[in-house]
Amino acid sequence: MLVLGKKLNGKKLIGDPNLFSLEERIFNTVCIIAFITMCFEVPFNFFIGLVVPGFLCVFGVLFSAFLYYLSRFKRKSSLGIKVFCIVCNICFAINYFYNSGIYGPNLLLFALVFLMIVAIIPKAHFKIWLPMNVILVFAILIAEYLDPQLIPNAYANPLNKAIDFGTTYLVVVVLIYFAISYIRENYDYERVSVLKKNIAIETQNTKIIEQNSELERLHIEKDKLFSIVTHDIRSPLSSIQSYLEILTEHDLSQAERISLEQQLLQITRDTSDMLTNVLSWSKTQMEGAHVELTVLSVTEALNTGLSIEKSIAVRKGVTLNVVNNQQLSIIADQNMFQLVLRNLVSNAIKFTQPGGLITVSTSEEDGYCCVMVKDNGKGIETKQQEQLFKLKASSTFGTHNEKGIGLGLLLCKEYTDLQDGKIWFESRVNEGSTFFLSFKLA
Repeated sequence: MLVLGKKLNGKKLIGDPNLFSLEERIFNTVCIIAFITMCFEVPFNFFIGLVVPGFLCVFGVLFSAFLYYLSRFKRKSSLGIKVFCIVCNICFAINYFYNSGIYGPNLLLFALVFLMIVAIIPKAHFKIWLPMNVILVFAILIAEYLDPQLIPNAYANPLNKAIDFGTTYLVVVVLIYFAISYIRENYDYERVSVLKKNIAIETQNTKIIEQNSELERLHIEKDKLFSIVTHDIRSPLSSIQSYLEILTEHDLSQAERISLEQQLLQITRDTSDMLTNVLSWSKTQMEGAHVELTVLSVTEALNTGLSIEKSIAVRKGVTLNVVNNQQLSIIADQNMFQLVLRNLVSNAIKFTQPGGLITVSTSEEDGYCCVMVKDNGKGIETKQQEQLFKLKASSTFGTHNEKGIGLGLLLCKEYTDLQDGKIWFESRVNEGSTFFLSFKLA
């Protein structure tokens, strides 16, 4: 019975739970079990001399096969259930009169029909089919009571009666077993499915709330970012205007002129770097980043990409050493890689005192190229390290008041991730910082 139960749970035999309703699947199961049990009933009925019940069982074999085909393959379960309810009641009524009436196992069969109707028909149709079964049973019982001669004793001997009762009992309990087992299994299945859906919905709601909070935070940071950008663009323009007014209205000494020019150059350079980062980040946010991964020479990228930074380091009095004794090639986007490299070196220069040392070096580790930018500058405070690669708009100042808005490292993180690379850092306050870039070797 357990083996048969496992086979009946197969989607191909009784229908996919995602396509067939519970009532349809139970009905398909009932048809299959009825077909099998009727096949066993046929020889037993003829063996004990119950000819009419035997032919009714033959009809039951064909009828259950037809209903299964109608429900499982034609998808007309509703029609099949209605035909089942009508024909079963009629057949068992006929069987009642040819199988010893109340002295036979007929009331068991009517009770079985009642159970099957409850299991397979929609609840809204109970008021039609259940009263029909009950009224039919009581009508037959009243007819037998009023005229007992209508129903003769069909058993030739007590053995035949025992065989009939035994086989009928087996049919009834087998059908009840599968109907109730299937209902319980599907109840558990539906309960677990609902539980999983509720958990999934709760998880999704939590994610949505977290995303909304993150979007709100990003929106605030973006507003703050563009507010800072607006202010910081206005500042160098005002400085240039003031410088031109001074040149027009006053005679300056050579030393004063050089000092003003150096200040303006630093302000303009800081503004240019800031605008480059803002425009790159804004373009990425609006259009999405377009990455072209190619084979890139690390040596060439270091030599050509840091020429401006070398000049800035010399003017500030910071030593910038590029140590690259290996000819390594990586898989990266040239523009993105150089932007990341320039940002890291620019930050190192910004936060390193005159007389300090910045070293850019490379190494090969397990099929990856590691680029290190190390300085002995101010270092990064512990509370700032957690926010380093996040959008946290604020004005930052270097050792010579070089100005920034904290967007460069966010770009470094985003662009490195887009190139399938990794970026991380180590830092101690007043001892300096080391930033690491790792890219797969070509």
